[in-house]
Amino acid sequence: MNSYSRGYLQSGLNQGAGFGNASVPSLGANSRGWLSFDGKRRRGRDSDISLCGCNGALDILSEQNRGPRASKPKNQITADNNSSIDDNKNNKSSAKIHDDSYNRPDFPSDYKDAKFFIIKSYSEDNVHKSIKYGVWASTPNGNKRLDAAYREAVENQDNCPVFLFFSVNASAQFCGVAEMVGPVDFDKSVDYWQQDKWSGQFPVKWHIIKDVPNSQLRHIILENNDNKPVTNSRDTQEVKLEQGLEMLCIFKSYETDMSILDDFEFYEDRQKAMQERKARQQASLMSVGVVGESEHRNTVTLSNDFIKQMSKSFAQVVCLDDGNKEGTAIERTSSASDGSKGARVKLEDVITAAASSAQAS
Repeated sequence: MNSYSRGYLQSGLNQGAGFGNASVPSLGANSRGWLSFDGKRRRGRDSDISLCGCNGALDILSEQNRGPRASKPKNQITADNNSSIDDNKNNKSSAKIHDDSYNRPDFPSDYKDAKFFIIKSYSEDNVHKSIKYGVWASTPNGNKRLDAAYREAVENQDNCPVFLFFSVNASAQFCGVAEMVGPVDFDKSVDYWQQDKWSGQFPVKWHIIKDVPNSQLRHIILENNDNKPVTNSRDTQEVKLEQGLEMLCIFKSYETDMSILDDFEFYEDRQKAMQERKARQQASLMSVGVVGESEHRNTVTLSNDFIKQMSKSFAQVVCLDDGNKEGTAIERTSSASDGSKGARVKLEDVITAAASSAQAS
């Protein structure tokens, strides 16, 4: 039974359009320190390293290309992995993260037909959510490209899976392999991505989750990308069958104890902090909207009342008495001039009085 007949109901989104990877990873924290753990810093499992790996400061606005595992010594990572086996017995969430469905030794890596694409993510936060929720989303053009490839694969009489090689910008590594198991839903979007600009989504199933350095894959050249190394690919860059199968074999056989699964608790905390911050922002905007609407309503009411008062008083003022029509033209001109001045004075007084009356009402 292939992946299409299994009918995965999981959901994944692509945050990429990035360029080739940089050689120096960033821990994604700056001096702003939007959320600080101070003396009560959270720690990952039994590690002696701060959960955020950045002097206790967790900047939820930063682009996180690698989690705290990047700063851990190799022997520390091995110890953490060994201890996590015991932790999983009493920790339901950890047991769910360290699912034995990933990195299976019996995962097939040889196919007569298959499609392969490079996926570039802006942050590892979004890869965490893809693994957690089973979904991904790309740019509008990327979604169209992947959707067309999936539909073409489904129409193929032979089994033709669509594999996605994930890499985070500036991480100098790949972080796993997922399979696209459904078409793109262009009308459905979610709000848990680090940025709000991603629309549409499609389901994915993760098969391999491990950190594979670019050095293991740099020798693979893509003729359909100006003969550049596969490590210099942009988001949704297609990889031909021969090179894709080679990459799949490297991912499967590469031995390492490091993966984003080691930092899942870290990214869970970051997601919670981001959601709380977004909720506060929305509440603040709603509060401002209610006040603004109230002020606007009061302004409109005042203006309408003012106009009503003005119309009554103005009608009285402009009806000037021109009863004395006798006399010389000079006298009439002089009288009209004096009357106009008087009318203007009276009009100003009426405007002031009308405004006061409208406000009082």
